[in-house]
Order: sequence, then C-alpha cells, then structure tokens
Amino acid sequence: MSYGMKRSDLQGMAESKLSDAILLLSHLKPSNAYYLAGYAVELGLKACIARQISHETIPDKDFSRDIYLHDLPKLVRLAGLDKDQKTKLSSQPEFAANWAIVMEWTPEARYESHQMADAQYLIGAIADSNHGVMQWIKTHW
Repeated sequence: MSYGMKRSDLQGMAESKLSDAILLLSHLKPSNAYYLAGYAVELGLKACIARQISHETIPDKDFSRDIYLHDLPKLVRLAGLDKDQKTKLSSQPEFAANWAIVMEWTPEARYESHQMADAQYLIGAIADSNHGVMQWIKTHW
C-alpha cells in the first residue's frame, strides 16, 4: 500500500496550477490567478522535497510535519536548496527580484483580492523562462 503523493504527481500539479493561473489571468481573474501561481511554487518545492525522501525510510517526525506547511523559505530548506538559492540570489539580480516577488505570496491569498498587476508580477516572477522561480525549482525536482 502506498501513501501520500509521488514526486511526479507533485510536479504535474505544480505545472498545472501555474498553467491554470496563466489561464485565469487571461480571463481577468487576478485574485484566483495570484493564489494558484503561489501554490504552484509550493507544490514545486514539495516535489523537490519528495526527491530527498529515501524509499523504505521513515523520515524524521519534524521533517514530515514541516512538509505540510505553506512556508516557502522552510520548504526551500527542507528541499536542501538553501545554499543553491543563496548563491543564485547573490549572483543573479533578476532571480533575486523574482524571488522577492514570490515571497510576498502567502496561502492567505485565497481570501484576498488582488489586482491584475499583482497577479501579472507574481506569474511573471514564477514563469520567467530565464530567471523565474519555477525554472529554478525544475532544475532540482
């Protein structure tokens, strides 16, 4: 019996949420687009974490609990990406600017109203093909 989600499922959901966010933005639904775009980053980071979990090994209890948090910096640490991220932030100002935009997202965004510009900035920061946050995540998942 298998429990939980597979890394490939998390990858697919991350890509799907980002795609849905772009579609919602194109249909002038910025609040939902904003929320889904941030959720795509969360799912992408969780796919990176899934890569760290060894088959037939029970992870540490705190590690397992923390995976379910919506704290992006903590998810970066759990995925083992904090050193790579620090290097990238200091060497690529475009990525640093995109990460700063992504850090404004919280799961509470689902209860908030967001303007088109907010959603455009967030989706751009995530989906940028050269310096986007999702591009970086995909190199590690």
